[in-house]
Amino acid sequence: MPINPDNKIAGVLIPAFALRRDDDLGIGDTLAMKDAVDFCARNNITVLQTLPINETSGDNSPYNAISATSLEPSLLAMVPDVVPGLKQEHLLEEVEKAGVDAASNRIDYDAVRALKLKLLFVAFRNFEEVGAVTQRQEFEKFKEHHAEWLSPYSLFRTIMAEHNGNPCWTQWDKELQTVAGAEKWLTKQADKARLEEARSYWQYVQWVAYLQWDAVKKHAASKGVRLMGDIPFGVSRYSADVWSNQNLFDLEWAGGAPPEPVFAADPFTKKWGQNWGIPIYDWQTNEKENFKWWKQRVLRNLDHFHDYRIDHVLGFFRVYAFPWIPERNWEFLELTEEEAEELTDGKLPQFLPRDDETEESAEQNKEEGSKILKVLGDTAHDCNIVAEDLGIIVPEYLRPALHELGMAGFAIPIFERIEETREFKPMGEHHPLSLATYATHDHQPIAAYYQELVDRWHGEDGEEGWKEVQRLMRLLDLDDETAPLEFTEDLHESFIKALFESPCWLAVFMITDLLATTQRFNQPGLSGEACWTERLAMKLSDFEADPVFGVRVRRYKDAILDTKRLSSAPVFSGS
Repeated sequence: MPINPDNKIAGVLIPAFALRRDDDLGIGDTLAMKDAVDFCARNNITVLQTLPINETSGDNSPYNAISATSLEPSLLAMVPDVVPGLKQEHLLEEVEKAGVDAASNRIDYDAVRALKLKLLFVAFRNFEEVGAVTQRQEFEKFKEHHAEWLSPYSLFRTIMAEHNGNPCWTQWDKELQTVAGAEKWLTKQADKARLEEARSYWQYVQWVAYLQWDAVKKHAASKGVRLMGDIPFGVSRYSADVWSNQNLFDLEWAGGAPPEPVFAADPFTKKWGQNWGIPIYDWQTNEKENFKWWKQRVLRNLDHFHDYRIDHVLGFFRVYAFPWIPERNWEFLELTEEEAEELTDGKLPQFLPRDDETEESAEQNKEEGSKILKVLGDTAHDCNIVAEDLGIIVPEYLRPALHELGMAGFAIPIFERIEETREFKPMGEHHPLSLATYATHDHQPIAAYYQELVDRWHGEDGEEGWKEVQRLMRLLDLDDETAPLEFTEDLHESFIKALFESPCWLAVFMITDLLATTQRFNQPGLSGEACWTERLAMKLSDFEADPVFGVRVRRYKDAILDTKRLSSAPVFSGS
């Protein structure tokens, strides 16, 4: 569905894991997502954007999934009505034993995941024994329809469980490092029946996930809200996808990002860049298979969302790659380039398949990347596609190429400058085919951003800090001779108004920016509790009822009306 930039709308970005509802189990879930849909519908918000919901591994990052298709069990609601086979007594018994602290402001993934997988297994066993015939038939149809990815995934997940949850298939016995070998291994096991039951269990978990997220999507459609999902460029090296489709990847290289000043969180990143560890794609083999794996990935995403964002779209044109995996980063930290080359057969981190340094190579990258993205666009029907085109080195051809494909890029006003003057690019000059926002999940909220500017202004960086505050005031069309010493309600209103009055098709605030809080969901380069664990302090409905936060929610709602960002066209074709 071509995006109509004249039909301006507004959205909100909320990670599903951060949501709250009554009786949740320490993490946001599909029922909380339904509540978020209702929140959007009440407040004139057309688009509810969220982060990837694929199944994660030990670091809990939604951008490092163990499957590009399977869904994260932790995000499932554990309520008998939406989990076939689950009984209330099972729920009460297991929750009491687990002792998960649902009131905590941080997610204890280990505890939450263990509890929910236990509940799902109890429900699965009961479903196998007494499940309704119609539901059994639905489950069989699901397995048949999704067999292409579900069969290898469930085998991978079964073997992973046999290795204490370790997804690093390169560390498994040689026999288990391919699908064919693993299938033969399974037939020879003395406890084959147990392993087959485990495989069926993982298929059941994904069926339940499919049912729940399908219900969220249908609920959103009934409320006139579009759900926007997220497709990461990469997938974990230690994923079911790479394990079962090794020919589609180049495992000799690890994708990442070049060194940049903003996210230099540690000495390695400062020197070499970010090594994400994702394998890069063998695009020639993907093309020979008519991009079958990518098409499947898009279609499965659209089972649960109306639109999607492509993360790190730069990677489709050229990707910064390391000739070593992240586990070896320590070996290279203190080395010179010459010393590093000795360990890597003469290879250094570089852009692949080529950089953009010459006009010829840039044109070739543009043509090849556009061809791949066209496949993704042609696969998605009745779908808006937003491409995350951010980075320290963004080639000039990228945004025109995206616009030619009918895809929207990003506009982050506080990142875009006029180099000669260091002034922010005026709001009115941003491209209409853009998703405008002040921050993504990787960035600090605007309240924290402004406080940082004030600290610079009143610190050692006083004069330059004041100039930067003045530039921001001009961007927001405010008096550049006066500026508040803190993030005020009036300043919050100005941030909203300025973004909503931009020519950009879609204007989105993170939920933290809508509420003017300083919570942060991810800090690139860090790990542990700094990333993916933050929960909102209250339910969305409680924020609406709060005397302070309620004013901010209504401010957002009213601004959507004032700037005519209510969809003037059918939100869904045929509606």
